[in-house]
Amino acid sequence: MALPPVVAPTAAEIAAADAQAVAEADRAAIGLPIAPPPLERPVVEDDSVTPAPFVVALDDDDAPAPHARRPPVPGAASSLSPYARDLPASFWDDEPPAPSRRQTKRGWLSLLAIAAALITIVASRSLDGQPLALETWRSLAPIGRMVAGALFDEPEAAAATPAPPPDEPAAPAEQDHIRRDGHGSIKGGVVFVPDTFSTADGAYDLLLHFHGNTKVVKESAEVAGLNAIVAVVNLGVGSAPYEEAYAVPGTYEALLDQIQRVVGQRGVASPHVRRVALASWSAGYGAISTVLNVRRGADPLDAVVVLDGIHCSWLEDRPDELNHLQLGPFVRAAKLAAEGQILFTITHSEIDPPTYASAAQTAGYLLGAVGYKAKATAEPPAQPPHVVLRSAEGAVSKKLEKRMEPTSEARVSGLHVRGYRGNTPEHHMAHLLQMAATVVPELAERWKTVPTSVASPRTAP
Repeated sequence: MALPPVVAPTAAEIAAADAQAVAEADRAAIGLPIAPPPLERPVVEDDSVTPAPFVVALDDDDAPAPHARRPPVPGAASSLSPYARDLPASFWDDEPPAPSRRQTKRGWLSLLAIAAALITIVASRSLDGQPLALETWRSLAPIGRMVAGALFDEPEAAAATPAPPPDEPAAPAEQDHIRRDGHGSIKGGVVFVPDTFSTADGAYDLLLHFHGNTKVVKESAEVAGLNAIVAVVNLGVGSAPYEEAYAVPGTYEALLDQIQRVVGQRGVASPHVRRVALASWSAGYGAISTVLNVRRGADPLDAVVVLDGIHCSWLEDRPDELNHLQLGPFVRAAKLAAEGQILFTITHSEIDPPTYASAAQTAGYLLGAVGYKAKATAEPPAQPPHVVLRSAEGAVSKKLEKRMEPTSEARVSGLHVRGYRGNTPEHHMAHLLQMAATVVPELAERWKTVPTSVASPRTAP
């Protein structure tokens, strides 16, 4: 049965659809730790096609699902999850909204006024018997551009990039050619050049994030003042697609090469990576697990950031013990961090899955692996500020939005584990939406110090 034609929704209708989808996920999650398949953006596997940003998702890390694809024709949406089918057609497109009726009317009035002025000028010249000089035609060019601007420019887009304050230092001359608008494409993801990024010699730090809203990750880096290139990869729902994507040795290094080519295409002269931070939210930890296992050690890995996401199974013969083989890559990274070689920062919620180990349990296991002893007189952790991101508007309704309430904190040199209250899908999502207040500032502070030379490759975790 063919679907009825889609009418472009209003902003209020889009907001209502977002709220309804979150409410449906919350109802489906009653009695479960994590919600079923979420709102998804289509995943593009063709390198020649720019993938659309991935919407914030509530996903089941233990149950891999097929990649969501854009419905090619009416009726094909039945292959998507119920939440994706309920989305308005505008969700699947990144085209800018059409001008409002007021903008269109204003544009036509401007056009009529300018046309009248042109007719007056031409008529007066004709009556005098004088042809229009070339300079006169040139002087009219800005008027034509003004008319086109009134008709087609988008005021919101212009307001999205405010002018820098007068006392802000001028950027180096070589940055004049760096493109910060839009994004570059890599396999399964996008590359951003944030406003906070700068380089004098082409060297750049890289935040490579797996699983999450692309614009949320970019804006979080900018809010936290992170001087780095930001790449975000989304491969679907569940940890399995992430684990499998980089299982072949060399695939991860090929991804780094793709990112470097894009950085060069964005205008950075002689680009070369200086430090790498592997980050993930939720199911994205699967990519980090595989990369830590198979990386060749030639990349300057400096940090690992995991947001409410490390999971593993229980041993079949000892159901009260975690699967140490699955946690092996993270244990090796935790030991490197405890030795001060890298930063390994972890956040976890109180979600307790019934069929596999929770992020809190795996975090405790990693702390035990490096010999951490809890302090009985430890001070209560400080609550991070609540960050409001423009890119996160509509991801969670205001009534369901959660703040990060700390419950525990542990440090062993570069290993930093923080626990936060909550066991709902919205609490889980907050770990991504609030990364600008929790983990990214720590990375930004670490990367303020620029090494005089790139350290020799570390032993692969």
